[in-house]
Amino acid sequence: MARQQDPRPQLQRSATTHLPVLYNPLLNCIFNNPNHSKAPFKRVIDELKNKHNQYTILVPAAHILNEFHDPTSDDSSTKVLLKDLCYSNEDFIKSHIIKTGAPVSSTVTPISKEQSVIYNTMSGKQVLIKNQMIYTGKGFKRSLKLKITSVSYFKSFCDYFPKGAQFMIIHIESSLIGGSPPIKPLPPLPTPTSSSGSVTQPEKLNNVTFEKLLHNFPLLSRAVSDKFYRLFHHNNLQFHQLRTRTRKKLSHIKAEFNKMQEEAYKIISDSVRIENPNSEQTYNLLNHIISTYPGLDLNKLVHEYVELNLYDLMWSQLIFQFNYPNDDKLEYDPEAIKHLTASEYERLSCLSLNQLDLPVTKPWLINELHQRIYLAIQEFRKLSDPSIVNSTMKSNILYKTMDILSQSRSGSELVIDADSLIGLLVMTVVHAKIDNIEAHVYYIKNFDAVDRSNDGQFSYIMSNLDAVICHLSEKESLQSLTTSSQENFDLWSGIVDSDVEKVRRIIEKTPLDHELPAKHCLLSKNINGESALGFAIKAKNFDIYNLILNTSMLWYSIDFILFDKNVITNQNLLMTALIEETNERILDDFLSTITSNATINEQIAYFNSPDTTGRTVGHYLFHNHHLISKIGHLIEWELKDNNSHTPLFSLCRCYDHADYLELLQVGFDVVYKKYGKKGINFDKHMDKSGNSLLHIILMGIPQTQILSRKENLVNVNLTNLKNLTPLMLYVKYGRLDNLREILKDDRLDFLFQDRRSFYNVFDYLSFVSTKSSSSKEYKQIEKLIVDHYFDNFFPNHRPEKLAAFNGKFDSNLKEWVIHLKSGDYRSKSQSLKSIKQVLYVEKLQRPLSIFPDADLIWRNHAMNVSTSPMFQKLRINKLNAKLNVLFQSMMFQNEVNPEQLFGTFLDDVSQNLSVLEQKQVISAVHESNKKSLGEIKLKFSNIQEMEFFLDFSLQDIKKYSSNFSKLSKLICIGEQKQIDLRNIKNLTMSRINERSFFSKVFIIPEYYYQQGSLGVLAEYIVWIDMISDELMKHFQRVSQDMNAWKKLYHEICNINSELKSMEPNTQADHPNGTAAHQAESEVDGLHRTGTNSSLFSTSTHTYAESIPDESEGLNLFGLGSSKRNRYKRLIVSKADLVKQIMKLNIDIKWEYEIIATQISNFLTFRSQFLKFGVSMYVKEEIRCLKERNLEMRKILYRVKV
Repeated sequence: MARQQDPRPQLQRSATTHLPVLYNPLLNCIFNNPNHSKAPFKRVIDELKNKHNQYTILVPAAHILNEFHDPTSDDSSTKVLLKDLCYSNEDFIKSHIIKTGAPVSSTVTPISKEQSVIYNTMSGKQVLIKNQMIYTGKGFKRSLKLKITSVSYFKSFCDYFPKGAQFMIIHIESSLIGGSPPIKPLPPLPTPTSSSGSVTQPEKLNNVTFEKLLHNFPLLSRAVSDKFYRLFHHNNLQFHQLRTRTRKKLSHIKAEFNKMQEEAYKIISDSVRIENPNSEQTYNLLNHIISTYPGLDLNKLVHEYVELNLYDLMWSQLIFQFNYPNDDKLEYDPEAIKHLTASEYERLSCLSLNQLDLPVTKPWLINELHQRIYLAIQEFRKLSDPSIVNSTMKSNILYKTMDILSQSRSGSELVIDADSLIGLLVMTVVHAKIDNIEAHVYYIKNFDAVDRSNDGQFSYIMSNLDAVICHLSEKESLQSLTTSSQENFDLWSGIVDSDVEKVRRIIEKTPLDHELPAKHCLLSKNINGESALGFAIKAKNFDIYNLILNTSMLWYSIDFILFDKNVITNQNLLMTALIEETNERILDDFLSTITSNATINEQIAYFNSPDTTGRTVGHYLFHNHHLISKIGHLIEWELKDNNSHTPLFSLCRCYDHADYLELLQVGFDVVYKKYGKKGINFDKHMDKSGNSLLHIILMGIPQTQILSRKENLVNVNLTNLKNLTPLMLYVKYGRLDNLREILKDDRLDFLFQDRRSFYNVFDYLSFVSTKSSSSKEYKQIEKLIVDHYFDNFFPNHRPEKLAAFNGKFDSNLKEWVIHLKSGDYRSKSQSLKSIKQVLYVEKLQRPLSIFPDADLIWRNHAMNVSTSPMFQKLRINKLNAKLNVLFQSMMFQNEVNPEQLFGTFLDDVSQNLSVLEQKQVISAVHESNKKSLGEIKLKFSNIQEMEFFLDFSLQDIKKYSSNFSKLSKLICIGEQKQIDLRNIKNLTMSRINERSFFSKVFIIPEYYYQQGSLGVLAEYIVWIDMISDELMKHFQRVSQDMNAWKKLYHEICNINSELKSMEPNTQADHPNGTAAHQAESEVDGLHRTGTNSSLFSTSTHTYAESIPDESEGLNLFGLGSSKRNRYKRLIVSKADLVKQIMKLNIDIKWEYEIIATQISNFLTFRSQFLKFGVSMYVKEEIRCLKERNLEMRKILYRVKV
C-alpha cells in the first residue's frame, strides 16, 4: 500500500508523513490529518479525544462529498466543493458530529414504538433522528430530510486518539447542508394533466352536484333549501300520487315527476326575482358559480337533485307497475309489460355464444368475445346497485357496457359489426339477469336530465337494447334459445354428475364423420369460456373425457384445444387439469394430444402462457411432478408470476408434497439441463419479499445441488426484506437438514448481523430457546450452532471453551445481559455488572500479568454513556466480540486455567463475596505468597543484574510494540481502504449513464454495512498491541520499586558515612570498618559500566550484611550530648531504612519472578495468538473474495445474457 500525500493544499505544506488518504474526505480530515493540532481541527480533535464515546459522527456518502458542491455557491462562478469544506470549515465539521451522550429530548410514538431523539451537534445546532431518517433542525439554514444508510464503528489508527479507540459512525445519503451535483439534474417529466385540459374539465364538472353547491355556498342554501324541503316533504299533498301504491300508467308517473321538476326550477328562478330581499346576491352567486365551472348546466344539476330526493319513490312506483300482472297491460299500458322474468333468465342460463350465429370462428377471437362479455356483464349488473340513483348514472353504465362490447383493442384483429353486437348484447342481458330491466330502460329514456334526442350514439345504444329485449320476448326466438340452453345444460350436468350413459346418448346423436355444427352443444361454453372438455377434466372421469375428445378426431381441432381456457382466470386446460389434480390417465392423454399435434413453438407458447395471476403451467407442475421430466425442457423456469414466484420457486414452496425431495430433484435436474451450460443466476428466483430459494426451501439442499454446483450463482448470505439470511431463517423455523448443509459451506458468513436490528444467528437461537428450550429439535439446533462456532472461531488446542453469543436488555434488571455458552452447551446469562466484577477480580488475582486490564474491554463500550438507539444493539454486539477475543486469548496464556476462569463466568456471580471482601482475600493470598519466599537478601549486583535483564527485555518488547503499533495502524486503515475500493468499484460499475446517476431517483450502491475482512485481523493485532502496552506498564512498576530500593540504599550508605565520621579513629580495628569500606565500594558500583554478565543472581549475600546494624561496644561518652543524640537518631533512621529495604527485597524478588514469567508467557502468547488471528483473517478474506467473485460473475452473466 503506497504512501501518498493528501491532496488538500493546507495539508501539503506539512512535512509530516501520514497514512494513505481515505476516500471519504470527512473521515480523512478527522482520522488521518497531520495538521490535527492546528485550526480548524484542533478543538474538534481535542473534544473527540477526551470524550470519543459521547459523540457520533454523521458521515455523508463519499461520492457526494467528492463531487457535489455547496448549494450556497450555486450562483457563484466558483463552486465550493463539499470536500473543501471538510478541510477548511470548522462549522461544517462540527455540524456533522452529534452529542449522543447527552440527547436533548427523546420520545416514543404510542403505536409504532418508534423512538425520536433530538441531538445537539458539536456546533450547537440540532438534528432529529427518527425511523432511519435524520432531519435538520435549529441552526441549519435548510430543512433537510436525509436517509440513514448504515451505522458502524470506525477503528482509529492515528496517534492523536487513544489507542484502540472506536468511533460511532452514522452513514447518511448526503451532507446536512445539502449538495448540488456537478451536472444539472434533468427537468421533471410533464404531468399528464398539463396537456389534456379538455379531458379533465368534464371530469371536474361531473364532480359538481347541486347538493355540493348548497353545502359550499351558504347564501344559496339559505335562499332555496327551505323551499326544497317543503317540496320534497311527505306532507306535500300536491304530489301525493307518487306516494300511493296504486296501479297507474307510466306516463302519469312521468308527468308527476315533470311537475315536481318544474317546481324545482321555479324555486331557483324565484330566488333571483327582485321581490326576494337577497335576489341580487343570489344572482351574483349563481353567475360566480357558472364562471367558476365553465360549461356547467345548472338545469341538469337541479334535475339530478330532484332525482336524488325522489328516486326511491319513483323507482318503487315503476317496479310496482312492471311487476303488476300482464293480463290487461296490452290494452291498459303496453309500456309496462315485463318480458324478462326470473324464470326466463333461468331457462336461458346455459345459453352459449356459439349458438347466436356470430361470424367469428377463430378460437382466440372467440376467447376475446367471452372476455368482453364477462366484463360487460360486470358493468351491466351495476344497474341493480342501490347507489345508482339517477338517469345519468344509468346511462353511463350503458355507455361503458357498449364500449366494452364494441370498441376494438390494440393489436386485436376482431371487428364487431352490428349483428355481432346484438349477439354479444343478448349474452350480456341474459347472463347479467337484471330484474326489471324494462323499468331501467324506461327510466333512462324518460327521466334523463339531458335531452338526447339528437345523440346518435345514445339512440343507437337504446335501439340495440330494445332489439335485444324484443328478440328475447318473441316466442320463436325465445324457444330456439331456450332449446339450445337446455341442450347445453343436459350435456354439462351429465359431465358434472359423471353420468357416462347420458353423455354417451348425446354424443351418439352426433355424426362421427363430419365436423360438429357450429351451434352444437359439444362446442358450447359457459359464460367463463369453459367448454365441455374443460368440464370433463374437472369431473376427473376418464370415460367421459375419452368420449368427448377421442370419439372423433374431426370434432376438435388443435387450435380449439390450445385456446380452450377460462377467460376469467386465463387458465388453459392443462392448468385446470393440474390444479384440479384430475385423473392421471386424463392428464397423460391430454398431454399426449398436445405434444403430438402442436408444434414445438406452439407447445412453448402454451406451457408458458400466464393466467391472470401470472402463473404458467410450470407454476402448477408440483401437482403432478412426473410431468416435469416430460415437458420441463419447454418451461420458462425464470418466468415470474404476480408475486414474483418462478416455477422453480413454486416447487420449493410446496411443503406438503408427499414426495418433496423427489419433486426438488426432478425439478432442479431439468433446470440444470436447460440452463446449466451458461450457469444459473438464482437472484432471478427471488420473490417480492426478497426470499431466495435458499430461504424458502424446506429440506433437500443436496438434492437441489444449489450449494454444490460451482456454476450456480447463489449468495448464501442474502437477506430478505425482514433482514433474515437463510442461516437465521433455518434456526428460526427449525429446518435442521438445511442448517446442517449450509453450515458446511465455506461461503457462509456465520457471524453476519443484519443492517437494521443487528440481530445475528445467536439472537435467533435465543428467540427459539424462549419458546422450546427443552425440545429435542432445539437441542439439535443448539448443538449445531455451538459446535460450528467453536470449531471455526475458537482455538481447538485445549478442551475448554467459552463464548459470549448475544446480548439483550433485561427489563427487570434494567440492564443489558450477556448470554454466555460453553463448549459443553452449558449457558449462563450474566449482567454487565457481573462480568465487570469477574474481570476485575481476575485481574487482581494476577498482578503484573498479561491478563488484560478492564479498560481494554470497556474502552469503546461504556454502557453508562447514552448512545443513539440505532447503536444500542450494535454496541452490545461489539462488546460480545471483544469478550470473545478475551476468551480466545485466555487459551494462549500459560498462567491462566481456562477451566477455572470459564467456570467462574458460568457460576452465579451474585453468590460470590463482595468485591471488597475478595480484594482483601486476594491481598492476603499475595502476602502469603511473599512470605513463602522466606528471607530475601539482595545485593546491589543482584539489582543490577535484574535491571539489565528487564532493560534488555523492555527494549525488545518496545521494539516489537513499535512495529506492532505500525502494523495495527496499517491493518486498520487497510480495512478502510478495502471499503473504499469496494465502494469505488461499485460506483464505477453503476455509473453507466452519468445524467441518470445524478438524478434523484438513482440508488447509490455505496450504502453497504461498512466492514472489511482486515477488520477481523485488526481485532487481534490491536489486542496484542495493547497487551504489550500492558506488559510495559508492569515493567515501569518494577522499575519504580528498584529505583526506590537504590534510593534507600544510598540513604543507608550516607548514614554509614556519617556514623563513621562520628566514631573514634580506632575504627580501623573495628570489624565494621570492613563493612563500611565495602558499602563505599558498593556506592561506587551504582555507576554501572554494563560489564555484568550475569542476568540474575541467586546469591544469599545481602547489602544488609555490609551495613552496620549496631555500634556495639562504641564509647559514646567521648561525644557531646548533641552528637550523642544525633548518633542515636541516625541509628534509628538506619534501622527503619533497613526494614524498608528488606521489605522491598521481598517485593522486588516476587515481582521480578512474576515479570520474568510474564515475559516468557508474552513471547509465547504473541506468536500463538497472532497465528490464530491470521488464520481467522485468512478464512474471512477467502470468504469475502468468493463473495466478491460471485458479484463479478453475476455482472458478466447479465452482460452475456
